[in-house]
Amino acid sequence: MVSITLLVMISAMEESGAQMKKIRLSVFRIDAATVVARSQGLFAAEGLEVEATVTPNSTDQMRGISQGEYDMVSTAFDNVLAWSGREGTEIVTIAQISDKTVLPIYVRPEIKAWSDLKGKKLAADAVDTAFALVLRRVLLANGLDMTKGDYELVALGATGARLDSMIKGETFAGVLNSPFDLKALDAGMKFMGDSKEVLPDYPNTIFAVARDWGQKNRDSVLGFLRAWLKAGAWVKVLANRDAAIKLVGAELKLNPKQATDSVDELSTTGNLNLPGLQVVLDLRNQFGFKLPKGDKLPAYYDGQFIDAAKGK
Repeated sequence: MVSITLLVMISAMEESGAQMKKIRLSVFRIDAATVVARSQGLFAAEGLEVEATVTPNSTDQMRGISQGEYDMVSTAFDNVLAWSGREGTEIVTIAQISDKTVLPIYVRPEIKAWSDLKGKKLAADAVDTAFALVLRRVLLANGLDMTKGDYELVALGATGARLDSMIKGETFAGVLNSPFDLKALDAGMKFMGDSKEVLPDYPNTIFAVARDWGQKNRDSVLGFLRAWLKAGAWVKVLANRDAAIKLVGAELKLNPKQATDSVDELSTTGNLNLPGLQVVLDLRNQFGFKLPKGDKLPAYYDGQFIDAAKGK
């Protein structure tokens, strides 16, 4: 799938002894375009080596980028809101991996109605970020208010840990996204509802960097985004669809449906979904969280990187 021209470029770089710049990327799961850009040598053609590390939870991930352990993160925008300036490092969103998402909520078999969750412990990544706030908003719409002690959120980390806790009976509900939604059903968990009724514009995953690191390593950031955009464009070509699904499935060990979902969820442009990002900020403001960088959206994103990568 790698073009002859691209192979020649990579070979020339290797022969010249060109130093590859490493980008340390922290992810919850690797997106389809990153898989393709790595496997087809698109990052290498930009002089980049992308090292992707799967994070156990948002706290480790965001503390990692704050302390310089990671250069870039693939994460929920809410994590940027919660962590930008929290430990002195300003973190900004630079591109949209997936434009919108519907977050499904699963419960243990004995839960028959939302009211059955009253007094129960519920599984979350961290109790004050991302999907936990979505869960709180959905539960609030169904008559359960955490501030009144109706339930307790338990910080467990990434999706697999949340599902394990539910299977053990330690917690009774949680947001379980792909591929763990199918594993939840196989384990006897039940789909209870999702976020689309109360948060129809809630955005999905974004790329973010420490603002200072991004400015100092602008060429690397633009190279990463150029390669990622090329891979995303390749994936979206109908003639490449089957090959893309097979590649992503093989690389990430996903079944055909999961691989298809990974391909289909990619943003077609990488442009920031600003109305969606505002929804996330509004949700955090609704629950009374004070943010180190304030409550205005422009403090948390920088669109110049994706624009520059597109030659704008």
